[in-house]
Amino acid sequence: MLPTKRYIPLTLLTAAATMVGTTQLAAQEKAELSISALRAQIRVLDEDVRALKAKQGEPDAASEKSASVSVNSKGFAATCADGAFALKIGALIQADTRFYLDNGDSDNVHQNAFLLRRIRLPVTVTAGKHVTFHIQPEFAAADSATGGNTQLTDAWAELRATEAFGLKLGKFPGPVSLETPNNRHFIEASFTNQLVATRDIGLEAAGSFAEKRFVYRLGFYNGTPNNSWSDTGNLGDGNFSVGGRVTLKPISKVKDGVTTELAFSIGLSYGNESASDNNGRIHSYGQQEIINSGLGASNRYRGDHLRFGPAIEFYHGPFSAIAELLQERWESAHERFDNYGWRLVGGWVITGEDAKGRVQPKNPFSLENGTWGALEVSARLSGLLVDERLLDHVNAFSYGLGLSWYATNNFSVHLDAVKTDFGSGIALKDEFVIFARAQINF
Repeated sequence: MLPTKRYIPLTLLTAAATMVGTTQLAAQEKAELSISALRAQIRVLDEDVRALKAKQGEPDAASEKSASVSVNSKGFAATCADGAFALKIGALIQADTRFYLDNGDSDNVHQNAFLLRRIRLPVTVTAGKHVTFHIQPEFAAADSATGGNTQLTDAWAELRATEAFGLKLGKFPGPVSLETPNNRHFIEASFTNQLVATRDIGLEAAGSFAEKRFVYRLGFYNGTPNNSWSDTGNLGDGNFSVGGRVTLKPISKVKDGVTTELAFSIGLSYGNESASDNNGRIHSYGQQEIINSGLGASNRYRGDHLRFGPAIEFYHGPFSAIAELLQERWESAHERFDNYGWRLVGGWVITGEDAKGRVQPKNPFSLENGTWGALEVSARLSGLLVDERLLDHVNAFSYGLGLSWYATNNFSVHLDAVKTDFGSGIALKDEFVIFARAQINF
């Protein structure tokens, strides 16, 4: 049926609208295709420009913006554009004072003194995501272990494949003793550190599992004598020592900035080692010579050397507590003897900061703002027992109190009072020493 006359205008209007809509849609699609093509051409041109600049050795604007250099409370740091290379330079300066309040009349006791204990410039280089290099030269030292010699305290390279496995090669602190600057609490390390090497050279594997609740270190080392540094090589016996440390953390959590951690660990080392003139040298906190180099020179420190070091750590917010034992056994064809060192340490950050690691004040010292930094008090009991088959009547017992003021993240002042009593029958005087230290650390 043909449409009536009255429907003809309506039909023509509908057809015209349809034609217009189709034409507009086609134009819009054509415009969008043109814009997409134009964007693609711009991307190609941009890539060509970047490639040309890279070929000519010119950095592009994006690379210049992503590279960074910073100087802040963590030291000097520089990172390249793609993050594949980073450099960090720090500093450690320790100025100490010792006052002997009870030094008797023995020539074996040191006198009151000011000293630059350590001046170190650690340098760390990160190459990519897996490789790290670290060196730490020391330009001043006045402790018994170094004798004041300028030297390289640390020099190592690490290949970190995953969090569970990494390899470190070079010179660094061994795994047997738990005591480090981050859990020392006192200026002078306890007797446990006297029965291990200060630094050793070796190859070590290390890593952690289960969100760092299980941590391990295991390696081969030269076998450096007690309380001494490893310099460039072995002692000449051609034997390596094996050692390691395993740490279990059944409780380890951080909530609202408060750390709660309970850790059990055991350190071990074993090797057939030769004596050196300095092997076995042990000093008191006041630097009295308890065991001298004569025992090392007499070859009594020669043969199978076993070290065993269990420890417990507990941290909860501003509170910390550590218990550590260190036993060493020497056994040769002619004799065997055992020496023991131990410590019990507790600390409380009065101002409430977290005690795990180095204390970071919430409110750094500022006269303008009326803030005073962080304050920590510490107490320590420690002791040393030397086998009577090696040396008679050496049974040292020490107790002390410490006060630390962390003015900022980088500057701190420490004050310790330590009393040490020795067994009768030896040429050592009981000592009471006041230690003070001003430290700058980046």
